[in-house]
Amino acid sequence: MLEKTNNYFSDIRWDIINLIPAGKNKILEIGCGTGNTGKALKEQGKAAEVVGIEKIPQEAESARKNLNTVLTADIETIKMPFDKGYFDYIIAADILEHLYNPWLTISNLKAYIKKDGFIIASLPNIRNWRTVRGLIFKGDWNYSNAGLLDDTHIRFFTKKTMIKLFQSEGFTIHLITPRFKLEPGNRYNILNNLTLRLLEEFWAEQYIIMARKND
Repeated sequence: MLEKTNNYFSDIRWDIINLIPAGKNKILEIGCGTGNTGKALKEQGKAAEVVGIEKIPQEAESARKNLNTVLTADIETIKMPFDKGYFDYIIAADILEHLYNPWLTISNLKAYIKKDGFIIASLPNIRNWRTVRGLIFKGDWNYSNAGLLDDTHIRFFTKKTMIKLFQSEGFTIHLITPRFKLEPGNRYNILNNLTLRLLEEFWAEQYIIMARKND
């Protein structure tokens, strides 16, 4: 496995923070890293409580300085110590593609989201032109320490199968939006607009999904 850079665990996900309205929300962040996103949510007045789950002990220890509670655990095996319907939002940013069974994980998490609450996730788009080009024209499928072919990715999704992932587990898609590496000036974002978004799935590196619990 290739070594991860420091910002792999410490980046603040403003694109996700911006989706959450101000209020005394209770938020669970899966794979919270050092807890910087949760800390920003509290500083922005968007969370009264942020709980993190992080399976890497040293990252979890750092996160305890920033979040209300941090559990050092694997989301696929943890016995959740929360009441049903406890959280307004659950964040799973760049996490589901690392799991053996993201479908079961989403199904299990659903019970801990309030009625009309949301799960917010980001997933890499394997249909991106770089991956398609490498596979079709070069016969390449080369892993790296981050990005579309991160060497720790277990599952791969397109926009269509991302939507299916959430809908199959009892969620309604509230929002799905492409993410480009350096928005808004990224050349692929510009190309996306010039092509009237018809080729969006080939330019997008990732999608942000906000899905509402159905019941």
